[in-house]
Amino acid sequence: MKIKTLVLLIIVIVTILLSIYLKMKYDEKKVAEEKYYNQQKDRIELFMKYNVKGYKNTHFTKIERNPMDGYDISGYVNSDKDKSFTAGIRSTEDFQFDGDITSSNNLEVLYHNNIKSVSEIKKEQSKNEANKN
Repeated sequence: MKIKTLVLLIIVIVTILLSIYLKMKYDEKKVAEEKYYNQQKDRIELFMKYNVKGYKNTHFTKIERNPMDGYDISGYVNSDKDKSFTAGIRSTEDFQFDGDITSSNNLEVLYHNNIKSVSEIKKEQSKNEANKN
């Protein structure tokens, strides 16, 4: 009887420890995922700031994994749900948003004629900072 109790106790302890370990790994993954999404949101906001006339703010409504490849982040600008967009983040862009975006007609008319990708904007910013120094 003592051996059965001891084995059962060991199984319970191992199960508890394994559960704690898996929960910690899951939490780490969620934190990393949240950090990644925030970086992509910052890139989308930068894109909107430089490419949308009269840009004020961005509101994000949905983040989902695209079954084909990458992620889709949806939202709207200037607190107007009619000015909506879905930004695509694909493996071809190293899973970084660079300008792959689908927009509603109400948002399309607000784009500048010469739309710049995020990488072009960042290059421009780096060049401007280098010129200041």
